[in-house]
Amino acid sequence: MKKTTGISRRFSFLLFASVLSLPAQGAYAVIGGTVFRESGHAFAGALVELQPEKPDKKNKKQSIRTNGRGEFAFRVPAGPMDYSLSVKIESYRPELKRVNIVGDERVDHNFLLDRVTKEK
Repeated sequence: MKKTTGISRRFSFLLFASVLSLPAQGAYAVIGGTVFRESGHAFAGALVELQPEKPDKKNKKQSIRTNGRGEFAFRVPAGPMDYSLSVKIESYRPELKRVNIVGDERVDHNFLLDRVTKEK
């Protein structure tokens, strides 16, 4: 049987105490997805905005840029709420989708953006 030293016990106690002192994390939902170009390729760097129907202290407007694979994700409080999810990129037609969150769930929405053509 391996004996633990006093240092190991103190470290274990401090680790346990620090976990207990963390603030309680509430339940949350995730709204995520992927943005694609009209060619079907991922759209890196696209600006995605999430606007709650009824903003409050916990639930504010958020924006993020897609990663190298065109992916995005927003963490929002769990519970009934409607959101507007939009993607805006210069030279592309903006897209808007409605998202309904009911509880602690993940909802994914993908966007396929069309390039705006200039009429002559």
